[in-house]
Amino acid sequence: MNYFPRLKNDAAGLWHFVKKPDDIQVHRSSKDKFLLIFNLLIIEIFLHFIIVFPCNYLMENFITVQEAYSLSSLTLPALFLLAVVTAPLLEEFLFRYSLRYHRLFSRFISREKWNKLFPYLVYVSAVAFGLVHLDNYVNDSWKFYALSPLIIISQLSGGFILSYIRVRLNILYSLQYHALWNLLFAIVVPFMILFFTPSFTNHTSRYSIRIEQKAFLLPGDAISLEANIQDDKVYSLKADNYQLQYLLDYLYGTNQHITDEGLVKIRFTSEKGISKEEFLEILKSNYKIK
Repeated sequence: MNYFPRLKNDAAGLWHFVKKPDDIQVHRSSKDKFLLIFNLLIIEIFLHFIIVFPCNYLMENFITVQEAYSLSSLTLPALFLLAVVTAPLLEEFLFRYSLRYHRLFSRFISREKWNKLFPYLVYVSAVAFGLVHLDNYVNDSWKFYALSPLIIISQLSGGFILSYIRVRLNILYSLQYHALWNLLFAIVVPFMILFFTPSFTNHTSRYSIRIEQKAFLLPGDAISLEANIQDDKVYSLKADNYQLQYLLDYLYGTNQHITDEGLVKIRFTSEKGISKEEFLEILKSNYKIK
């Protein structure tokens, strides 16, 4: 089978499962299993571009969502252990291990009744997987909960794809897919984006500033902030491996301004000083800050 017809066939199989989940395991060769994993990865990335990203953009017009914690504050080994090892293990066994009929279940429910119940189990599992990730964000407004389907749409779609893999193949393959997804989008993609992002530099007659971003901490990296601020004027600021959100909180008060940017290294000097408001405008000229 040529690749694109195979990709189309795998997409159709996933769509059929989402519409009407069934507990049927498919026996494939190892090559076909890994090709299915690869195709589902392509499909999920495509879904992010046509559904998830537009929904996130729409949501941002109505509400500011702040992450409860930033993965970039972790060292690379700790981030790998959390995102690529621990989270997939816990979440796959918690949300998807039970999505197959086996000997233990046969003591309590017949196969016929299981088949009738199974679609609801898949839907509940996917929705619960998404809702758990609401804890990743800090917001208690009614808009947050009203827009929660948009906020967790990435996890909802991922929950269905992982359920499909768990049922059609087995729990080990859904675990591998989950770990691969987290590896790519928690570590590899952020690193590649920032690797090709130039530092922000601006030298004027009134001030000099240079800002570099980092995707994550490395073991031994020091976190520090030194600032000379007098009468609401910033004369110098030196930050190493510092969360931009924490810097905004320090300068302007907790959550007065929100950003999802991560670690920064800043070198700023001004002989006569500039106002905090002007310093904020400098940051806004290069970073997304609300």
